Amino acid sequence: MKQTDGELALSVAKKSMKIVIFIGMCAVVLLMINIYVMMTQITASAQLSRKLYVLEQALVQNQEDRLVEQAKSKSIKK
Repeated sequence: MKQTDGELALSVAKKSMKIVIFIGMCAVVLLMINIYVMMTQITASAQLSRKLYVLEQALVQNQEDRLVEQAKSKSIKK
């Protein structure tokens, strides 16, 4: 059976729509993966910033404690 031009055009249009839908779904999946990676990076960056802040506060507290100890030892020596 020979297809008419109209049937051939309809067949090609259906196949092209399937291809477009498939590519669209692939794009959505890749977009979701990209968003997941970005959120993971943001979370990791926030955790690193928090750890850095805690370490800085511990260092400041340690320095203050040393200064207090030195001041006490100097006052006792006098």
